[in-house]
Amino acid sequence: MFDKKILLVRNDKTFMVNAIKKSLSDNHFAVAESSYSISDISANKDDASLAILYTDSDFVEHQDAIIYFKDLCIEENMIVIIIGDNDAFKFIHRFIPKEDIACELTRPLDMDELLGKIFIVTDDEYIQMKRKCILIVDDDFTYLQMLREWLKDDFRVGVANSGAQAVAWLANNKADLILLDYDMPVIDGPKVMEMLKKESFSSGIPIMFLTGKNDKKSVTEVLALKPADYLLKTIDKEKLLETLRNFFDSKE
Repeated sequence: MFDKKILLVRNDKTFMVNAIKKSLSDNHFAVAESSYSISDISANKDDASLAILYTDSDFVEHQDAIIYFKDLCIEENMIVIIIGDNDAFKFIHRFIPKEDIACELTRPLDMDELLGKIFIVTDDEYIQMKRKCILIVDDDFTYLQMLREWLKDDFRVGVANSGAQAVAWLANNKADLILLDYDMPVIDGPKVMEMLKKESFSSGIPIMFLTGKNDKKSVTEVLALKPADYLLKTIDKEKLLETLRNFFDSKE
């Protein structure tokens, strides 16, 4: 009985493509094959949580399909594995952020390594966590990058260093949660929150404030805005991950 569907996207039905398909079928995965035609991908992608993109020397010609997969990663939480070489990986990174790619495997392909990666990314818990996207908004670039590094293995992460960037990012991307710096210059956190609540594409996204202040007056001011939560910037990685997991678990 097949309980997981994988979309295998390839240019030609080569020996290696057929070997991948057989190996997946032998391990009880349902496999839907597709060319790099967007119409072909669209016709075969239903119920597939994972797509394997097998690239060849003609990968530049597949730009439209790669952009389409970028949209699938955002809109349908599609997980993507790329098989190719470094040139293909660099080209694809122009359209699909590296953090949205589950893994990249080089040719010649190690089939056992591929299967190992597939078993990980098709695990129900992995899929559940991967479908959550968090936008971090903070003017401190160092802190922004630190949080991104902390979260990137468990969540899809977007970053913005101002309220204007956050609005622009959310106009084109979907987020499940926003971590928003309370004390940004020019436009502070409360004003950014007000901006986001006025936009149809971001009004329903929960916001957690990030703040460096924990005195009673500051905490009262933050809570008065009714955020989903507030987090002190001194929070450590494990506590932050625990807080975020508990938050998403409570929404299930």
